[in-house]
Amino acid sequence: MREESGFSYSFPASPEASAQALYAFADCDLIPVDPSMMLAINRLNGRQHMIAPQVVSALKTCTTFRTLEAHADHLAKTRPELQGNRAPALQALEQLRAADMLLSARSITEKLGAGGENRLAPTRAFIITCDRPAAVERLLESLLQIGTLARQDALFLVDDSRRPESRQANRDAVERFNVRSARTMTYFGAEEQAEFLQRLVSELPGHERGIRFLLDPGQWTGAKTYGRSRTLCLLLSVGYRAIVMDDDILCTAVRAPLEDSGLSLRGRRRATFYPDPETLMASAVPAEQDPLSSHAEHLGQQLGRAIPALNGGPLAETQLDSCNAAMLNVLDAQSPILVTQCGSWGDPGTSNAHWAVTLGEDSIERLVSAPHGMAEAVQNGCCWLGCASPTIHKTAFMSQMTGLDNSQLLPPYFPAFRGEDLLFGAMVEAMHHRAAVLEYPWAVPHLPIDRRQGPGLRAPMAGEGGIVLFARYLSENVDYKDASAPARRLHHMAEDARRLAARSTGDLLLDYRREQAVDQAHQLYLLRTQLSKAEELPSLNWRGYLKRGVEEVQGSIAEVHGPARIDGVAAGSSDEQVIEQFRDFAEGWAAALDAWPALREVAGGAGAR
Repeated sequence: MREESGFSYSFPASPEASAQALYAFADCDLIPVDPSMMLAINRLNGRQHMIAPQVVSALKTCTTFRTLEAHADHLAKTRPELQGNRAPALQALEQLRAADMLLSARSITEKLGAGGENRLAPTRAFIITCDRPAAVERLLESLLQIGTLARQDALFLVDDSRRPESRQANRDAVERFNVRSARTMTYFGAEEQAEFLQRLVSELPGHERGIRFLLDPGQWTGAKTYGRSRTLCLLLSVGYRAIVMDDDILCTAVRAPLEDSGLSLRGRRRATFYPDPETLMASAVPAEQDPLSSHAEHLGQQLGRAIPALNGGPLAETQLDSCNAAMLNVLDAQSPILVTQCGSWGDPGTSNAHWAVTLGEDSIERLVSAPHGMAEAVQNGCCWLGCASPTIHKTAFMSQMTGLDNSQLLPPYFPAFRGEDLLFGAMVEAMHHRAAVLEYPWAVPHLPIDRRQGPGLRAPMAGEGGIVLFARYLSENVDYKDASAPARRLHHMAEDARRLAARSTGDLLLDYRREQAVDQAHQLYLLRTQLSKAEELPSLNWRGYLKRGVEEVQGSIAEVHGPARIDGVAAGSSDEQVIEQFRDFAEGWAAALDAWPALREVAGGAGAR
């Protein structure tokens, strides 16, 4: 091997591994020693070795499970110093494997292979709504058709409607529902919520600021408060497993139009596209179980017990091919499934028109080949977006029907604005490092009563900040070695919020610019990756769309960004005014997080009736 290749390094010999065995470079500390050498310490087995910096740079691209041959092919294509020669890369990888510096997929399957039985809490089901009484009527009717409502400990309609006529219509709809239902539903509207808020403040006067930040609608006049409704669901289900439904779905399960066998650990969602609502609904194939029972089947279970049922047997090593090694290495047989989610049949529910950029190659092929056109396929709200087999994710995201194991300490939702679901998922991961998210291979019909209009693919592609930036920052800074209790980690997040609020205006403006640039750099990488694959697709429109995105995001990164440009910020606001509002939000959020364990105790102790 040529010394100048950067892959020449001597390791002790050991017996050769199977050519089909999967490995990745993960969970190693890297300490620069001098310009020509780095010390790598394997945190899994304590082994350490000196490795050339260029080798380390190459290994950082080998973080998914692949065979050594596949890793060598990848390095030969991407490392200029190899000049297309895979032999030096393969030899170095074999030496690293022999020195126990690589993580094997077999060690993961063994770690996930045996879990004990855990007792699952009863379930409570919730509908959250805001000024959509017609949608509520439709959803309630679909609930009456499933025949398993008696299995739920309780049913709630949490009404955040602003119009008095909507509140009255929803209250009347619940009364009519209860005449026919095997399980009575509790209407939890403005009057009930005000009484609940006052009781919490009375019992916890020292936490009034945090309680009102989370629950007082007067704190958020004019803002969309999806998170506030979801936090109420959590307080009404302390000690239970909660299943939370958006109001514009039907409580019926539709099978995925694409089906794969076994359990997926890759986390990739897929999509199919339909020309109109009639074709969409005619294509729906009902699943065997109702959504409430299906969500409850594995919600709260340990992975070691859930995997054989979801996979039809133990995991095979080949199922980890191309999976994120660092993510899987965090999990073990005792990892709880704290969140369950499902796919969408109809409107995907995303507020960003450019969600298709995140799809895999087969879904994009269907998109660009759609006979009704790419733009209409994305915008018409007639698609399936979900997983083709049971899928393990590490972080939760949006789902129109979500299961939450609220017998564990889960965080509250940020009460207002979009992105509250992403922040919640990041916080769950920060509090419960070893927990998992399960997405089922079925969808619920998501059919907004009012067709959602917007600029579609013509909308700007370079996003402008918001809660999403903080969620990404939190996810990227999780300390997976932190062994403190979830309550302690929640307190750490409160302290971090206060620490941010105390920073100078100048530093916070620069912090925002940095996080915005990081987010757009990730977006640019995604667009360029898709563009590199687009030459193989028969669509000039798709290539043109991606090229426009690359140019737009490149231009945006070069600009000076301030938080006054965030979507939803009042026109005419200065960056300094937005920073002051951020400080107020950060301090209120910190107070809310500190109040949260006591809030849960009071709400749960009262039975959340």
